[in-house]
Amino acid sequence: MKPSRIIILGHSGFIGSRLMARLTELHPDVPVVGASLTGLDLEDPESAGRLGALFDPDALVVMCAAIKRQLGDTADIYLKNTAIIVNFANLLARHPVRRVVYFSSCAVYGEDIENLAITEESALVARSYYGQSKITAEWILERTVAGLPQTQLGLLRPATIYGPGDLATAYGPSGFLDAAVHNRPLTLWGDGSELRELLYIDDVVEAAAAYVTTDHVGPLNLVAGQSYRFSDALEAVKAIVGRLPEITSRPRSKPKVDNVFDNAALRRVLPGVTFRPLAEGIRQMHKARYTTA
Repeated sequence: MKPSRIIILGHSGFIGSRLMARLTELHPDVPVVGASLTGLDLEDPESAGRLGALFDPDALVVMCAAIKRQLGDTADIYLKNTAIIVNFANLLARHPVRRVVYFSSCAVYGEDIENLAITEESALVARSYYGQSKITAEWILERTVAGLPQTQLGLLRPATIYGPGDLATAYGPSGFLDAAVHNRPLTLWGDGSELRELLYIDDVVEAAAAYVTTDHVGPLNLVAGQSYRFSDALEAVKAIVGRLPEITSRPRSKPKVDNVFDNAALRRVLPGVTFRPLAEGIRQMHKARYTTA
C-alpha cells in the first residue's frame, strides 16, 4: 500500500539531502517531507514533539539526524545523540508509523577489531563514543517498536562513506583528494595498508532509497563486500590528479587491523543494487567537486 508520506529527519545532511532528492524522483505521487535541525531541535522534547503532526499510521520515517562524528568523539556528543534518539522514540510511541529506517553505522562492530567476515550476526562492540551511540540508538528503537506491532524497524549500517559533500579534510578518499588538489601535506597512519570498506555516496543513496520501501526488519549492513587499503585510495588520487602531496607517515597508536564485510544479506534484500569501484568513485568525486564546465 502506498505510504501517506515519507519523512526524512536530517534531510539537509550529507546523506539526507541526497536521499530526499532521490526518493522524490522515485515516488512522485508520495509527499517526501524533510525535517532537520534547522528550526527543529531534536534534543529538546517539546521541539521534537511538533513532528507528531506529520506522523500517521501509513507514514514512512527515515532517521538520519545526528551529531556527526567529525564534530568530536566525546561523552557530551554521545549524550546529545542519545537525547535525540530518546525524543524520537517517545514520539514514535505516541504517534506510531508504518515503517522506520534508522541510519546506524558499521562502527557498531568496533572500528579497531580485526574481522575479515563481518555479518549482521557479528558481535556489537563499542570502541568509541560514536559506536556506542549507534548501539544505544538501535537498542532504544528496537525496544520502542517491540511495543508497536504495526511499526516495522529497519536498521541500516553503512560502512565509511565518501563523495561530494563529505568534509574535505576527512581521513580517507575525500581528504586525500583535497590534499592532492591543493598540494597540502598529508599525514598517513602507518603505511596505509589496513583494509576498509569505502562507499561512494550515490551508491549508498541508491541502496537506501530502494530499502526504504521494502518490508525488511532488523539490521542490514550497507556494504559492497569489497574492502580497499588506504594506499589504494592514494594511488587512485594520484592517477586522477597527477600527483600526491608530501606524505608523512605517523606511527600507529594501535595495531593494524583489517575489516572485510560479507554482503550476502544485502544482496538478498536488494538484489539489483551495485557499487562502483573505488577508483571510479574518486574520479566522480573529483569531477563533481573540482571541475567545472
